[in-house]
Amino acid sequence: MSRTGAKRRRGHGGPKGGGNHYVVEAILNDVLVDGIQMYEIKWKGYPDDHNNWVAEWNLNCPEILEEYNRTRTQNTADVGQFYKILGKAAEHHPITVRNTVDQVGYPEEFEYINKSVYSDEVPRPCSPMFPCECKDRCIGDCPCIRERYYDKDGHVQVKTGTALMECGPKCGCGVTCSTRVVQQGSGVKFEIRRYAHKGWGVVTRAAIAHGTFIAEYVGELISFEEAEERGLADSAMGLTYLFDVDMACTGGEIADFSVDAKTQGNITHFFNHSCQPNMEIHPVYVEHRDPRLHRLAFFAVRDILAGEELAFDYSPAGGDGGGARFDCFCDAASCRGSIFL
Repeated sequence: MSRTGAKRRRGHGGPKGGGNHYVVEAILNDVLVDGIQMYEIKWKGYPDDHNNWVAEWNLNCPEILEEYNRTRTQNTADVGQFYKILGKAAEHHPITVRNTVDQVGYPEEFEYINKSVYSDEVPRPCSPMFPCECKDRCIGDCPCIRERYYDKDGHVQVKTGTALMECGPKCGCGVTCSTRVVQQGSGVKFEIRRYAHKGWGVVTRAAIAHGTFIAEYVGELISFEEAEERGLADSAMGLTYLFDVDMACTGGEIADFSVDAKTQGNITHFFNHSCQPNMEIHPVYVEHRDPRLHRLAFFAVRDILAGEELAFDYSPAGGDGGGARFDCFCDAASCRGSIFL
């Protein structure tokens, strides 16, 4: 959402009657952008993809506005700069921002990117994939569908941690091929929300079905040595944005490379920890089959309700792992009370 995308409409709150007249069905959200109070509007008789943002002075539905303000705390922080950062986001639905707990308007020194970038010390993938020659979609004995990673609705249906192989850019099949899920991008309706004890987090504005692809973890791909150095500095401040690319590691081996989403990342930069997570991670291969440099994708481990925070377990193996201890504020029924970073 941006101010330039907030359309003025005639007859807000008035009777619907053809032409340019619209009736407000509900106010869904609010945000302060460059000093202007904006409201997300659901229009009566129109699907959700027609929802848009309208300035308070352009609304004419006093009763609906009064009820909304009575039952919901308005944003207090000006998040105008945040929306400028989100202007590069490639998600299928606009990302909204909400902060009712403090005056922090946006994350400083953060760039929104949609695809991971390679640092100079990280080699480019060197294990090419062998493309199929299917037309439209993979069928029959095509090796790309020998393992059925996704069901007919595109939901992952293999066990946690299983590497997912998707058709690549040189495959003959089209964008509707059933193997192309992660590469199609996220269809989740995200809201970045500020929490009193956890900082920024992410909630979903619509229900998510079990197995749905949620987002890819992207950032800067860096070497093990660089990750060690950055990790020590971040852990001292109670931060962690490093994710090891470790599909090829066995028996306690250490990953050669990590993804650092601290200063460059996407919506996953804001995902918090939970001791009872609703997401899991899968390695994904699309453009190549180099096990050192696979992609990382989050999927729903259960049905997720609208309004729930999206979170994963930062330390699924448990124990301290040699890291610093911090109090956990995930509020899960099975909360371990601490998290080690």
